[in-house]
Amino acid sequence: MRKLVSTWQKWQKQLIFVLSLMLCSFSYAQDKNYNVLFIAVDDLNDYVSLLEDYPGIKTPNLDKFSEEAITFTKAYTAAPVCNPSRSAVLTGLSPVKTGLYDNPDHFQNSPEAMSATLLPEHFKNNGYTTMWSGKLFHTGRKDYFSRPGKERMREMWDDMKGHDGGYGPNAKNPNIPDSIIHPGLFDYESWEGPDDDFPDVVNTDRTIQRLKADYETPFFMVLGFYRPHNPWTAPQRFFEMYPLEELQTPRVLENDLEDIPEIGKNWAKGPVNFQEIKKAGKWKPIVQSYLASISFMDYNFGRVLDALEKSKYKDNTIVVLWADHGFHMGEKDHFAKYALWEKTTHTLLMAKIPDGPEGENRDQPVNLLDIYPTLIDYCGLPEVNQELSGVSLRNVIEDKHYKKETPSITYYKKGSIGVRSFNWRYIRYFDGTEELYNHKEDPGEWKNLANNPEFRAIKKDFEKWFPADRKKAVGPIKNRSNEK
Repeated sequence: MRKLVSTWQKWQKQLIFVLSLMLCSFSYAQDKNYNVLFIAVDDLNDYVSLLEDYPGIKTPNLDKFSEEAITFTKAYTAAPVCNPSRSAVLTGLSPVKTGLYDNPDHFQNSPEAMSATLLPEHFKNNGYTTMWSGKLFHTGRKDYFSRPGKERMREMWDDMKGHDGGYGPNAKNPNIPDSIIHPGLFDYESWEGPDDDFPDVVNTDRTIQRLKADYETPFFMVLGFYRPHNPWTAPQRFFEMYPLEELQTPRVLENDLEDIPEIGKNWAKGPVNFQEIKKAGKWKPIVQSYLASISFMDYNFGRVLDALEKSKYKDNTIVVLWADHGFHMGEKDHFAKYALWEKTTHTLLMAKIPDGPEGENRDQPVNLLDIYPTLIDYCGLPEVNQELSGVSLRNVIEDKHYKKETPSITYYKKGSIGVRSFNWRYIRYFDGTEELYNHKEDPGEWKNLANNPEFRAIKKDFEKWFPADRKKAVGPIKNRSNEK
């Protein structure tokens, strides 16, 4: 009997000890309900000093932020255009699962996207205050407002003042000749009006005010910058940072497209013909305006960082900055996004984690799809119903020696696929034609090795990462009454 009582007493002590540990863990988890400042950038390629370091580029606030954040030097988009890239980040689902590959593929046509719990919804459902200004979902012409319906959008946000915002102001005096076929917003101009002519400035001001407010719960706060998306208008002082007489244009290899498949050549021609831009003498001014727009975005980003630093939230806020995809400024005879090469798919991803490592780079290939599971992990949120396509980057962030073996995959039209490992890029177009580049020796992707039998094993090894099933493109929306 004594032995039974003694055993019971020991068991009680062990139970109390375990329960106390659980309570401590719960208390710690409660203390670690981080706020999230979620900043999206539109059409930013890898010219920034943290990646390519384009000659003369000026991004002092990104540079400063890198001193306290993790910079993923090999981050890639899920798709090389706005709508599918942003939809992938918000649903956590790859384009091959949702059927969202291109801008016309509408969110509401995808049952998988519509049934997914979106990233801000997940935070809202778990007690967060959700706020949004600027570009997060895709915007554009009326049939391009790719997102859930109005009621669901209203339920998703506690405050959505300034949502979307707009691409303006457009150039008052068009600089692209009518003889060059180009989209409506494809233009540039040094802007002499006030800064608050730009929605980016207004939405930055709004975000700064939000960081001064008090909240009863943790917050998920979104700011979406339009610049450096065209029209490449920015306040004049940012143009003055890049005098035309000192400006370098990108290195472009003559006849670069000779060794690539026809699909790649056709994609390179649109929606703007680089050779026509060059002949018209507009190449250098456009590069100037693009760099000015990058520095303008950086300026507004710095204003938000300063506001966070002065706020009560500075020590308990995760900051994530990501760009939806890259952009060619003539590289590979291309002047746009809409391709599977490095310049279109390589993007900027940075994360500042309270009490996490600071001022370090991570060189493993990662994908924007990894953002959703990483935030779930750090914020201690429950799993979502959909099976997320990305993985948490917590191990990568916290252990600089951690090896992430999986490559990063980008999808585009008709299930065309681009795979990026540490040293290689492999592209397989929807008709089976291929490109292969050794980035260690050929960072400009000037020599296509796909037809060289010496590298057959490398291509074969990439195939194991190809998805077994790829959903067909869902196409444009037919009933537009519920879009905005």
